[in-house]
This record gives sequence, structure tokens and C-alpha cells, in this order.
Amino acid sequence: MIKNLNQLKKSLKKGSSIEIISHCRPEYIGQKRRITQSNTQGFYSIIPDEPDNEVTLANDGKGNVLWWNKASFWEFENDICSAYCNDSEHTKQYLIMSFRIIEEVA
Repeated sequence: MIKNLNQLKKSLKKGSSIEIISHCRPEYIGQKRRITQSNTQGFYSIIPDEPDNEVTLANDGKGNVLWWNKASFWEFENDICSAYCNDSEHTKQYLIMSFRIIEEVA
């Protein structure tokens, strides 16, 4: 169970998969993504079964990126990791994305 940003950074490695639970762009909700790159800055993800999708093609094929930001911009509850664009108000209005890890890579 992920309880903080440090644990999340260690868990999300290339090849890991996530499922988007909530997103500021409703059309992304329910997407299953694979992590293509994760580093100290953030992580990139693609939709593995949709090679022509704009998400998959973004950033020269690395996929969409989500920057880590500071721990205060994150919330962790019941295996759901949520990133916000506000460090003090964690409401739907400020939500960037909520997701859960569905497959980790050792």
C-alpha cells in the first residue's frame, strides 16, 4: 500500500501499470496506462493497446508526463494516489489525476 510520495516514486518503474480513477480531463478516466519512464522529475505513461492515441504519441512516444511536485500536492488513501495543482486544497476543483497501481515491476 502506497502511503507517501517517496513510496510512490520507488514503486513506479518502467513497465509498471496504473489505472486512472479520476482526472481533470474526464475522457481519461478508466484508462489503463503503462509507465515508459520514471525519474526524479516525474513519470511518463502510454496506453499500451492504442499506439496511435495522442497520449501514447506525446513526448516523442514516451507518453503524457506527470511531474512529481512536492509531497504536499499529493494525497494517498486506500491505494489511490492523487495529485493536485494546489498544495493546501485537495478538492475535485484542484485535482489533476487519481490513479492506482495495478502492476508493479520488480
